[in-house]
Amino acid sequence: MKVTEEIFKKAEKEGSAREFLFALLKEMKGGNLSRRDFKTLNHEEIILRIVKENNLEPYFSLSGSKNIYNALRKAFRSYFRAKVEKEWTHKIENWRKELEVLLSKAIADYLVEAGSVSRVRQLVTLGWIVPPYAVRAYRGGRPFDSFKDFLKEHYLRERFNSYKNLGFLTFRYHILEEILQTFFSGFLELSIYGLFVQIEGVVWEIFVKNNPLESDIESLIRKRNRKFITIQYALKLITENLTGDGRVPQVFDWVKFVDFEDDGRLNRNAVMHGISVKFGSKENFLRLFLLFDFLVYIGSRL
Repeated sequence: MKVTEEIFKKAEKEGSAREFLFALLKEMKGGNLSRRDFKTLNHEEIILRIVKENNLEPYFSLSGSKNIYNALRKAFRSYFRAKVEKEWTHKIENWRKELEVLLSKAIADYLVEAGSVSRVRQLVTLGWIVPPYAVRAYRGGRPFDSFKDFLKEHYLRERFNSYKNLGFLTFRYHILEEILQTFFSGFLELSIYGLFVQIEGVVWEIFVKNNPLESDIESLIRKRNRKFITIQYALKLITENLTGDGRVPQVFDWVKFVDFEDDGRLNRNAVMHGISVKFGSKENFLRLFLLFDFLVYIGSRL
């Protein structure tokens, strides 16, 4: 009386636990089970047999269950949930190993092109993750003073135009153009909102979809029915490779809203949840643009 996940899912659609058992047995018999025949069966005996033949002993308990039917249903739920979690743990470990190999090579290329490990680390410490050309332009002190020329219209248009040729940006290029136009129109807050979202989208494109194990991970995300937070995870891996620290940059780190000081500092959670309203500055836009351009650089080498 083996119950497959497919049979379990069909039976789960039933409202009551007793109907759940009926649906299980009917599915296992290929639909050949009448309600009259179901009533003549020894339900307790059948349930205990199902528990034994499906290795449900660790999950089957009458404690906290209304009846033996409910206990069976809860046991199957726990069993299949544990099965998915075990599969998830295994696949995510393989996914991370594969990703780390690719990322390590891309970061090595980045450091060579940047020309200075110490400047990269200094910038990361100051909360700036930037592409190689920005590292080379950094003169020390406040990063914005070294980078503000990158905000000139001709330069930004040139950079954004270069994204047209990158496959992983093809479907979002029109949005990037709108973000740029919003910035030039003086709507700093809206352009920053847009960049936050596109940074997360690009992380998904290059760190999940471009990973060889992407299909396994994506299907498991659906089975677990949980949000898979990639931006913090990806940035943590990046900073591990850049500085050995592995901290999530403050811009994307979680903050307690009651403790957040809205003094112009940039934080994704505070901005996207409407807690921060004083984030609209050219410096904050530039910080996100350079991070986006860094991710594009890495993505083109994975």
